[in-house]
Amino acid sequence: MNSAHFGVVPYVEGAGEALFTQIQARKMEGVVGKRKDSAYETGRRSDKWRKVINWTYADVFITGYRKEEFGWLAAVPALDNAKMRPAGIIELCTNPTHKKAFYNVVKPLVTGEDRNFVYVVPRIRVRVKIRNWTRSGMLRSPVFTEFIV
Repeated sequence: MNSAHFGVVPYVEGAGEALFTQIQARKMEGVVGKRKDSAYETGRRSDKWRKVINWTYADVFITGYRKEEFGWLAAVPALDNAKMRPAGIIELCTNPTHKKAFYNVVKPLVTGEDRNFVYVVPRIRVRVKIRNWTRSGMLRSPVFTEFIV
């Protein structure tokens, strides 16, 4: 049944936890689990199909923030550790308490701004959970988890 446009997806029956352990060991993004008797439903989510993400964690520095809609610029040390390398924008899971804490301490760290962003000295560290790193070295779907003090 395999062709250039269609193929049978490999599956594991009854050993999902062991498969997920292998997914974690190989640092893969995750798996999709489904009920054996369920058909794929186009155009909507179904509780019969579940994406199980192998979240990993990264510690990053905040190097700025958006002026309009919320977003913290994230960076990691470059290979030579002399500079910071952009790694993405953190937009998810910051509550009002996190935002207030950030804005209460960030003002003295401001180094400049442009039309869209305010840039800061990279002193504030945060931990994010991510789906993985992209090939270009960016965080994939970063989700704020905590400040690192």
